[in-house]
Amino acid sequence: MKKLTESALLCALALLIVLLSACGGTAAKDADLSAVWARMEKKFDLPAMSALSERQLERYYGIDTAACPQLVAMQCDDGLRVDEIWLIQAADEEAAEKLLALGRSRLDQLAAETENYLPEQYAVVQNSRALRIGCYVALLISPNAAEMEELFRGAF
Repeated sequence: MKKLTESALLCALALLIVLLSACGGTAAKDADLSAVWARMEKKFDLPAMSALSERQLERYYGIDTAACPQLVAMQCDDGLRVDEIWLIQAADEEAAEKLLALGRSRLDQLAAETENYLPEQYAVVQNSRALRIGCYVALLISPNAAEMEELFRGAF
């Protein structure tokens, strides 16, 4: 009887470990980031935006684009506006955490640049979002950041 109890306990412990490792912050399903971006464009009155090139992302932001299975990175064409959107799928969770740190660093940089010169844009930066869901990272610098976050989260 004692062996049966020990075996059942070990089985339960193994099952718990498997379940916890499966919930380690990964997204429940894959998201189509191009489709998320298309929904953002349709739903929000965004300024004219252009895609950031792989070279720009690597050189100016430190993003290793080769390690990103999906990547949408847009920046406002108007140099006096801070609107910028990154939707990135990283190769793994460690890479996702590094991308999140780069996004937060970008927010800090924009805050420093706009605080004394562009108070309206500084307010946009202050209300922006850098977030991660599993291997997916979003940087949402926009007056609509809160609503964009809901749309991004809804993709999972």
